[in-house]
Amino acid sequence: MAEIIQDLTLLLLVSLPINLLFHKIKWPSIMGYLVAGVLIGPHALGLISDPESVEHLAEIGVILLMFLIGLDFSLSHILKNVGQIFSAGTLQLGLTTLVVALISSAFGTSLQTGLIFGILVGLSSTAIVLKMITDRAEIDTAHGRVGIGVLLFQDICVLPLMLMVPLLGSAVPLSGLDLTWALVKSALAVGGVFLASRLLVPKLLHGVARFGNKEHLTLFVILLILGTAWVAHHLGLTLAMGAFIAGMILSESDYQHQISLDILPVKDYFSSIFFISVGMLLNVQIFWQSAGIYLGITAGMILLKGSLAGIAMLIARYPLRVALLAGVYLAQAGEFSLVLAGLSVQTGVLTGNQYQDFLIVALLSMLAAPPLLQWANPLLRQWVGTPEHIPTPSLSEMEKLTNHVIIAGYGMIGQHLARVLNEIRIPLLVVERDGEKLKNAMMHQAPVLYGDSSHRDTLQQAKIEEARMLVVSLPDLKTMEQVVRLARLLNPKIYILVRTTSDAHVEPLTQAGASLVIPEEFETSIEIFTRVLREFRIPNNVIEQQVELVRMEGYSMFRGLSLNAESLNKFSTYLTASLTESVALSAGDWATGKNIRDLNLREQTGARLIAVVRSGEVHANPEATFELKTGDLLVLFGRHAMLDKAVTRVHQGSSGPSGQPTCN
Repeated sequence: MAEIIQDLTLLLLVSLPINLLFHKIKWPSIMGYLVAGVLIGPHALGLISDPESVEHLAEIGVILLMFLIGLDFSLSHILKNVGQIFSAGTLQLGLTTLVVALISSAFGTSLQTGLIFGILVGLSSTAIVLKMITDRAEIDTAHGRVGIGVLLFQDICVLPLMLMVPLLGSAVPLSGLDLTWALVKSALAVGGVFLASRLLVPKLLHGVARFGNKEHLTLFVILLILGTAWVAHHLGLTLAMGAFIAGMILSESDYQHQISLDILPVKDYFSSIFFISVGMLLNVQIFWQSAGIYLGITAGMILLKGSLAGIAMLIARYPLRVALLAGVYLAQAGEFSLVLAGLSVQTGVLTGNQYQDFLIVALLSMLAAPPLLQWANPLLRQWVGTPEHIPTPSLSEMEKLTNHVIIAGYGMIGQHLARVLNEIRIPLLVVERDGEKLKNAMMHQAPVLYGDSSHRDTLQQAKIEEARMLVVSLPDLKTMEQVVRLARLLNPKIYILVRTTSDAHVEPLTQAGASLVIPEEFETSIEIFTRVLREFRIPNNVIEQQVELVRMEGYSMFRGLSLNAESLNKFSTYLTASLTESVALSAGDWATGKNIRDLNLREQTGARLIAVVRSGEVHANPEATFELKTGDLLVLFGRHAMLDKAVTRVHQGSSGPSGQPTCN
């Protein structure tokens, strides 16, 4: 145990400064983990005394990594958009696999080994590509969207590919029947995911969440991960594939966001161990013995894969510039290539030497990706030419944006708000800089702009001057203050709503220029306060006025601060004032079919019927013989108690809790 703790300490001690360096130069952290693994591995500095113990932790890291990837998937969303990502992804992966398999066969490898090399080369790194696309603010470009679409297709293909690897490693030659059975097993797994996500798991999750607490929900999730992995293992699948299926099941539940928050810290730690352990497996001595050959193979692989990806985009009828840029982005190997390569060694498809050769080439291609993108992108722009900035629908929509809502931060609040605004056709734009949140926004089909909302250029690009509202939901108080101040400066008339987690943030954000700051705990108090008043049948318009008063006072009632005399007078006036209430008649109401005289509202309740709205036409002070019909809107006038009795009489034929029914 002491050796394992020592190894983990050294692992973090070396990887932390390397990752800080990579963060400084804006390279993906996954590359820092790989470099750290190479340095501390047994083939370099040899700081890790027991690499086998780290490999066991890496296996746990793979399981959690696959679970989180599955959790980010929405099976129903994928099925809806399968046509958009199927053509380009199929052409890219299929063409690369075929060509690499033919080249491998020409060098004397078997068909199974050639297919594995083709699959490994065909996959690209989601982490690296998404990081580079977002950092270069190209997520809303044509080549950025097609690149992300192909990566999404590759992630989907991991399920059948992991099913096929054991078949390729069998001693019996692979037949069409074996391949068909692998695809059938994949389809059955997807069908099982769909049924479980719709029928069984939501009920179990709801029961655990209802009768237990947060710890019980986390325990149930861990049970589901391990249980699904164990079942998958006994069905002939891998443990990682079982965890991937568990993630896909939970991605369809209402608790997906909470589960992500609970598992994410553990996942990040173990997945970092996985990538470090992969770097430890790289034999630096073998690389130095044939460095020129490995560098040449890496350059050839990047050139071949990028060219094939570009050809696939051209066949899919993308413009030349988009095809070339997408080819550059997809030219490196991916993290799933490393996972499948390790599985191939375990199943006997690849030998140890072949695995080491591929590992060296894959890591070199991943390390070469950032500088390649930085250097090749401008060259391609000069060669092909820079077209005008129009052709994408999202850009044209941004040009038409006016009177819209800007959502700064695509967390849970931003996701729910964006979905509601989309449903009721209110124009919106999400501003986000986090890569994973950007990917979620694109999967949810929310219009998204990459950028930092605390920067002037980003807000101007989001057309802050023409926006009607800005909703800020960010984790950091200082950043939120900067966003609010800048937005107020650029558009003095905009309504700025800020969601925060602490009441201590209300004053500084209000002083910065926020129109309304909503602390989460106080909104819960208002909800309780509102429901109590509704239980006593206080009219809705009165409740809304009282809630508005609390918010206008900056939640001072809930913060323990005294309301001033003027506010108390307002509150008392709201409670005692003569008000109006609108009541819509339905077929089952007591007043439906009766005339005004039959209602006898003035004598029974004290309230007055001042108007009836029917089919958009207002009948003011209707006569006593006016007959009421289904769909009529009755406008009542009176004090709280009067209106309460009048509403009860209209619906039930009584004048309130103390009144007697009068059926005239």
